[in-house]
Amino acid sequence: MYESGWKYFPAAFFLLVNFSVSGVQYLFFLRLAYFLFLLALFFFCRRVNLQKILAPISAGIALVVFLYGIAQKFILFPFILDQPDSLHSFFAQAMRVRVASGRIFAIFPLPTLYAMVCGLLLIFIIHYFYHARGRSRVFWFFLLLLGAFNLVLTQSFGGIIFFTLAVLFYLFVSGVFKIRYLAPLLMVLALVFFTVTALRFSEARELAPVKLRFANWLQAGRVIAAAPLLGVGLGNYEAAVPAHVYPGEPASIYAHNFFLQLAAESGVPLFLVLIALSFPFFKKNLVNLLHPENALFASAAILILLFNIFDVGNYFFAAGISFAVVFSQLVRVECPLRLRHFAVTALLAVVLLVSEAGAAQQRTADLWLGRQDLVQAEAHYRRALALSPLAYRSWLGLAHIAWQQNDFSKAERILKKVLQIYPKQAYANYRLSQAAQRRGAYLTALVHARQAAAADKKNKEYQRWYEFIQANFAR
Repeated sequence: MYESGWKYFPAAFFLLVNFSVSGVQYLFFLRLAYFLFLLALFFFCRRVNLQKILAPISAGIALVVFLYGIAQKFILFPFILDQPDSLHSFFAQAMRVRVASGRIFAIFPLPTLYAMVCGLLLIFIIHYFYHARGRSRVFWFFLLLLGAFNLVLTQSFGGIIFFTLAVLFYLFVSGVFKIRYLAPLLMVLALVFFTVTALRFSEARELAPVKLRFANWLQAGRVIAAAPLLGVGLGNYEAAVPAHVYPGEPASIYAHNFFLQLAAESGVPLFLVLIALSFPFFKKNLVNLLHPENALFASAAILILLFNIFDVGNYFFAAGISFAVVFSQLVRVECPLRLRHFAVTALLAVVLLVSEAGAAQQRTADLWLGRQDLVQAEAHYRRALALSPLAYRSWLGLAHIAWQQNDFSKAERILKKVLQIYPKQAYANYRLSQAAQRRGAYLTALVHARQAAAADKKNKEYQRWYEFIQANFAR
C-alpha cells in the first residue's frame, strides 16, 4: 500500500511547486477542483453499467439541443440581426458579428464545441438506430437527420472531420459496415464537408482556421519556453498568454490544444510525470478499443481525443464530462459503488456549480455594462462576488464603473484589490498608472504602465501610455 502511494509523490511535489508560481491562485484552485471532479466522476461511473440508461439520456439531450439549434438559426439569429439598437454597445456589436456568421452554437459557448457535441450524439444515435426495431427506428432516424443538419449549421471543419473518423471507426470495429459501402459513405461525408466549405469560403480560401490554430500553438510554445520547469500554474494560461501574443496575431485565452495548454500550465516535468503515471493504465486497457462490444464508447473517446488535439477539449465542461463518462465505460470494473466516490464527486460538483453561477452573473453584468446601465451592471457584479469573492473579472467591472462615474479614489481601491488577486492584470495596472499620474506619483505611474505594456503587448493603448510616461518621466 505504501509503495503504491509513493509513486504519486513526484506529482504531489510538482503540484505544490506549481501552485507557488501561479500568478492567480484562485484560478489554480478552480482548475484543480475541475480536474479532480473529472477524476472522481470517472471512478464513480467506472463501477456503473451505463448501457441501459444512455439510450433515453442521449435521445432526450439530442432532441432538446438539436431543436434549439435549429430555432437559434432560424428564429433567434434573425431576431438579433433585426434589432435597431444593436450597434449601441460593444457587446451587442460582438454578438451581432457572431450571429451574422450564421454558425450555430446552441447552449454552448463556441460552434466548434457544439460540433463536437453533435458528433458525439450522432455516434450514439447511429448505434441505437442500428439496434432499434419497429417504430423506435423511425424516431432514431429522425434524430439522425436533425443532428446531421445541426452539424452542418455549425460550419465546423474540424467537427465534421472528427465525426467522420470516429464514425468510420465505429462502423468497421462494430462489424455493422462492409468495405464495399465505404466509397458511397465517403462521398456523402465529402459532400457535407464541401457544403460547409462553400458556406465559409472566404475563411477557407485564406486558410483562416489553420492559421488561427498555428498562431495559438506558437503562443502556447512561447508560454512553455518562458516557464518550462514550473509552468505558469494550473488555470493560469489565460493570465500568462497575453504577454506572448505579438501584434498582428489572433489572440485567444486558449491554446487550441489540450496537451499544449496543460504543459504550459503544469510545466514540462509535471506534465511528463502525469504521462508516466497514466501510461501503464492506458497500455493495459488499450486493447479494449478494438473489441466490437466496446465500439460505441471507443469511437466516442476517439472523437473527443481528436477534439483535444485541435482545441482545448477537456478544459470545456461538456467535453471533459463526456470523456470521463465514455472512458469509464471502456475500463469498467465489476465492483459495488462506494459512497466516498459519490460524495467527493458531488462536493466538487457543488464547488464548480457555485463558481459557474458566479461567472454567469459576471457575464450578465458585462452585458448590462455594455448597454451603459451601470446600476444593473453593479448589482450583478456584486452578486457574482457574493458567489466568487476572488473572481477578478467582477472586481474589474466594478472598477470600470467607478472610473466612468469619475470616482477615481474608489476605482483605485478596487483596482488594488484586483492586483492582490492578479498582480499582472494589464487593465488594472493601466488604470492605476493613470490614477498615479493624476496625483503626481510619477514613479508609481511608470511601474504600473510598464507592467501593463508587458502584460498585453498587443494592446496599442497600453504601449502608447507606457511610451508617454517614459518620455515625460524626466520632467
